[in-house]
Amino acid sequence: MLTRPEISAQILETLCAFTDNTCLKIFGRLILETPSDNWQSHTSSAHFTLQWPEPRPCLSSAVLNGGLVSARSLINLRVERDANAPLHTPEQSLQQAQQRLQLPDTCVGMMTAASMASLRHSHSHIYGEALAVYVSCGLSNARRAGDPCDWKPTQAMPVGTINSVVIADLSFSTAGMVELHSLISEAKAAVLQDMNIRSPVSGQIATGTGTDACAIISGCGAPVRWLGKHTDIGEHIARQYMDALRSSIDAFYC
Repeated sequence: MLTRPEISAQILETLCAFTDNTCLKIFGRLILETPSDNWQSHTSSAHFTLQWPEPRPCLSSAVLNGGLVSARSLINLRVERDANAPLHTPEQSLQQAQQRLQLPDTCVGMMTAASMASLRHSHSHIYGEALAVYVSCGLSNARRAGDPCDWKPTQAMPVGTINSVVIADLSFSTAGMVELHSLISEAKAAVLQDMNIRSPVSGQIATGTGTDACAIISGCGAPVRWLGKHTDIGEHIARQYMDALRSSIDAFYC
């Protein structure tokens, strides 16, 4: 049994209390116990990472290696809010972090200005296979779909991001991964509506932030073709994700 180290009560509360899983601190990073031996999860104040031994299909809107790729790791990198004059492109910053942390290729990379203390993780099993949800949340960049555009390519990317990751040992079809990506977006919008999170641009209920990213990581277990709202697995993942996001917003923005 892993034991909790002597870390501040605040970090333990925000990173460990959402699940019954324990944490172990090694070399300044928290190792989050996972529901599967098939992937590893680590977090620190500067990043959250996942890695696994064999390539897995990953569908994402990530900055680094987004799209549909065969990946072996993922990083959610925290950047400073004052990013008016970045020294590197987002891709370069993520590649440097990947090299520093020795994450295997291909690495899928996201960025956020949100505190890693906002990270929530939720573990479960369905169809006899492990499944986990991870979400970090920043709302300073909250927007409603259709809000007036307020960014130009010559400007630094706005900060405040909801980054979402779903990983499972189940083998999702490509169409199912697209369907699940859409379901996560709808679940996120539903939580923001329930919690009355508003866009500072329009004053209307936000449906996300302007820089959200989402990654769906499949495994090689039992095949699953569909993951929409009519399926039990779609309901299972949506509820699990909504609980995680709601917990993060409750702790930091309410």
